Amino acid sequence: MDKLIVIAGVTASGKSQIALDLAKRIDGVIINADSRQVYQEISIGTAKPTFQNYKDNIGYIDNIPHYLYSYVSVKEDYNLYRYQKDVYSALKEITQDKVPILVGGTGLYIDSVVYSYKLVEHTIINNNSDTNLDNLSVEELQEMIDKEELSKLNNSDINNPRRLVRLIQGRSYEMEKGEEIPHIYFVIDKPKEEINKNIEKRVDYMLENGLIEENKYIRDNDLRKYKALNTIGYQEFDDTTLSIEQVREKIITHTKQYAKRQRTWFRRNKEVIYVKSLEEITSLL
Repeated sequence: MDKLIVIAGVTASGKSQIALDLAKRIDGVIINADSRQVYQEISIGTAKPTFQNYKDNIGYIDNIPHYLYSYVSVKEDYNLYRYQKDVYSALKEITQDKVPILVGGTGLYIDSVVYSYKLVEHTIINNNSDTNLDNLSVEELQEMIDKEELSKLNNSDINNPRRLVRLIQGRSYEMEKGEEIPHIYFVIDKPKEEINKNIEKRVDYMLENGLIEENKYIRDNDLRKYKALNTIGYQEFDDTTLSIEQVREKIITHTKQYAKRQRTWFRRNKEVIYVKSLEEITSLL
């Protein structure tokens, strides 16, 4: 591997298609950097790519290999430490004549790889750290914080969800980096108005193509209790008094809020290169 190519951006910015088209041009392979697309049981609500073939935990679209999709059960204790290890294993497996392309919108996951965060197996920050923290319970937030840190808080702060969220987010910014791996970090830059329209279209597509049935499957199989399901597209179905139109509006609102947090994450990084198209990317490689 001469250099890892990162294609990041907010949800519904067209990252996956751009990455696929790029892989076809440069003989590349795709590695997932979406914290929810790793899971087997949830596909529609996570906007996971639809694979034409899937073998040995590798999906294929137009013969382009896609690593780290649909290979973990929501029942498993999956976290940032394990994700980083899995990406490094995939990079070793990919032959030198192929170009690895890391694709997704989970900024923490991407940065843990390219900046070689020094993690241990029980690193507290996990999938929920840059997804929808505001929708977690106080107890779930407390679980994500080191017990020693938690003991330093007063009774008011320890039960204050906003205080706990700020503490978790602060930890994610302060993780120690290792030796940076060679990479070029692109972020797809689309106007907010375009992203919002894309989000609305995507949610409508999901609802028309099985999201309701997927949520029924999750509840029929008692999967909603797992932390991986504390995410957009699934938690909105918990209130059974809501109509489908109300659920739709909640998913759209939460997704737009998530996109805003993603923008904030990528803006922190002064190294990223903002691009609008595949042509811009190829011109810079």
